[in-house]
Amino acid sequence: MKKIFALALCSIAMGSTMAYAEETEAQAEMNGYIQDGLAKFTSSNGLYSFRVGARAFIDGSYYFDDYTDRGSGANISSARVRVFSKLGNHFDFKFDVDFMSKGNMLKDVYLRWHSNKNGFFMLGNFIEPFSAENIQTTMNDPFITKSATVQAFGTGRRVGVSYRYYHPYFWGEAGAFSQAPSQEYVQGDKGYSLSARLLGRYTSEDFNIHAGGSINWSRPDAQGITNGSDDYNRSLVVGTNLESAVDKLQLAGATINNVSNVLKFGFEVMANYRNVYFKGEYIGAHYDRERDWNYNFQNAMGTFMGSMFPTISAYKALMGEDTKVKFYGVSVEAGVLVFGGDYKYNRVNALMNRPGGKTLELVARFNHTNLNDILPGSWWAQGARGAGFYTSSLHQAFGITNGSVSGGRLNTFTFGVNYYITNSVVARLDYNYAHLNHKYSLQYCEDKNLHSLQARLAFEF
Repeated sequence: MKKIFALALCSIAMGSTMAYAEETEAQAEMNGYIQDGLAKFTSSNGLYSFRVGARAFIDGSYYFDDYTDRGSGANISSARVRVFSKLGNHFDFKFDVDFMSKGNMLKDVYLRWHSNKNGFFMLGNFIEPFSAENIQTTMNDPFITKSATVQAFGTGRRVGVSYRYYHPYFWGEAGAFSQAPSQEYVQGDKGYSLSARLLGRYTSEDFNIHAGGSINWSRPDAQGITNGSDDYNRSLVVGTNLESAVDKLQLAGATINNVSNVLKFGFEVMANYRNVYFKGEYIGAHYDRERDWNYNFQNAMGTFMGSMFPTISAYKALMGEDTKVKFYGVSVEAGVLVFGGDYKYNRVNALMNRPGGKTLELVARFNHTNLNDILPGSWWAQGARGAGFYTSSLHQAFGITNGSVSGGRLNTFTFGVNYYITNSVVARLDYNYAHLNHKYSLQYCEDKNLHSLQARLAFEF
């Protein structure tokens, strides 16, 4: 693990070792944010400053259910306290905690070193560079919830180090990460990942466009020690709550066992012309699996199955090879500012800025997410050990399911109206329709057409 971090750090540091004396674009953005704060402090020479701020989301949702009942209601989904600080000419710091977050309260906790005019290193707990929608802060996201694709495949925040380079015609960030912070101790090696987002772009006052992609390779956290090893018990739950803000029930999703590593990759394009913007993304996720064959074979010895398949090669042939699980998702969205100004492209983050106060915005999004990977020749049936996908009547008789995974397939359509009351207060209203095909789920096979009406009041200072 140390070698991976060292190699990644050396790679992303090339060409970025000289400190830059003038204020960079990223520093100017941070300093402006500090100066807008209500509770702030600045030293007499201007080299040190900090501000204390907060953010809160008040959400309400009403669900028009198909078969499974979802809980309509209201809640406070986020209540955060944040500290931003400038530390001399080349460093700044952010500390962000969310009191409504279950388990881990830490959000962004990082130190940045602005090493040159167009780049900085970042060390701490922050979101991995992957996908425009994935890294977009919730306050600035034009929709109340992330798309089903990002809910299922998003990378989230982890402890790590990265380097970002932002140029008028190129943007790139790459980093190495370990596990997410946790107060719960679990035996076994922690996971780690390598992640990068690379873009080519053109920027101007009226028209901006970028195109590129992201890649993320990870090894999940071990889940303790099983049979003397932590290599074969790594499992992941991949799913989505159908873009719901209040009810978190995952009507589409699957558990993938024996995961050795995960490769995620994505392509994105984003553009705006004055008061109109467009964004499209594709994300694929491949999950490699590996079973503990020696242990499983030894357990089968002395049984009827063991007598029929007495060698490990014969046992493997019966059970089937370790196959890769492949999921994907596509999202397309667009927006228009009816009044209040034009969209502004953020060159530091390669995202659209949140519109200013007294602005009305209309947005729409289509998303397709496929959480099914069914092996050719499989059929769904009741076997000796329950329902599942089988390859032959012999497998069905023994209750040996194959490596097929069915988490469901869905299309969602979201239409939103956003009114930016001030620069720091936003009211959002979303209508969402989800068409779900989860026919192999005994619990959610009857859910097909689901609607929701959701509202949010968000503010920060």
